Amino acid sequence: MFIDTGAFYAWFKESDDNHNNAEAIFQSIRSQSLPYQPLFTSRYVLSELATLILYNDGHREAIRAFDAVYTSESFTFLTVSKEIYAAAREEFGRYNDHDISFVDHLSGVLADEHDIERIFAFDDDFRTPGLTLVPGDTGEP
Repeated sequence: MFIDTGAFYAWFKESDDNHNNAEAIFQSIRSQSLPYQPLFTSRYVLSELATLILYNDGHREAIRAFDAVYTSESFTFLTVSKEIYAAAREEFGRYNDHDISFVDHLSGVLADEHDIERIFAFDDDFRTPGLTLVPGDTGEP
């Protein structure tokens, strides 16, 4: 399963509307009651997370979240090749009638390239490339 910025943000931000869901899903994955391993993300997602937390909660919290994800052995960081980056740019241009961020397009292309069908996210953007949203489409936790 691919982990999106919004899932990480909700996990770290206790006041986020999706915090309890994010916490429950990550806990269920850790306890292996949800079969969504291995867990993938990208350095672009991590960059987006750090920037979002920096602007909303300050530098200390941004570093705390960054280090927690970056040093965790639970997450595999997928590499973005020139070809994947170019494909994401192509999709970003093609879907000009959708307000989907470049990083979300990049995540969708990465998921497709690695045959990842599910994404842990709280926004509907990922339905456009045909990914299954956890928890939106699966009903967890």
